[in-house]
Amino acid sequence: IEAGIRVPGYLSTSQNLKFEDVPAGCFASLEAVPTAGWLQIMILTCMQEAGTGFASKPQDPDGEAGDIALDSWVRYDDPEVKTFKLNAERQNGRAAMMGITGCLVHELLGVDALYPTGGLGGAAPPTIF
Repeated sequence: IEAGIRVPGYLSTSQNLKFEDVPAGCFASLEAVPTAGWLQIMILTCMQEAGTGFASKPQDPDGEAGDIALDSWVRYDDPEVKTFKLNAERQNGRAAMMGITGCLVHELLGVDALYPTGGLGGAAPPTIF
């Protein structure tokens, strides 16, 4: 069962790999992306973190440490609101990590993480042991 959308075009023209050819499973899709693709992802991520990417700016010596977001980014002056927003962001990150961990465990056990009960048809999940 495929989830999400499939972008038209090529993931790698040199390897003749289309986006639609990438398998749906997490581990299988990670292995299908060429090494050069992962290198591009890591370079972009590092550029964004260092403030040299397209959606960031260099660190201002007068600004707070790590504040490299563009000027359109919302900043909170009230310490209580800022603390609440940071805690909410932290909790959302933890929930996302738990969700992806659950999907990875389902896949390692051989159960479809999208439809763990066997799909839309209601069939029983495969036996694990």
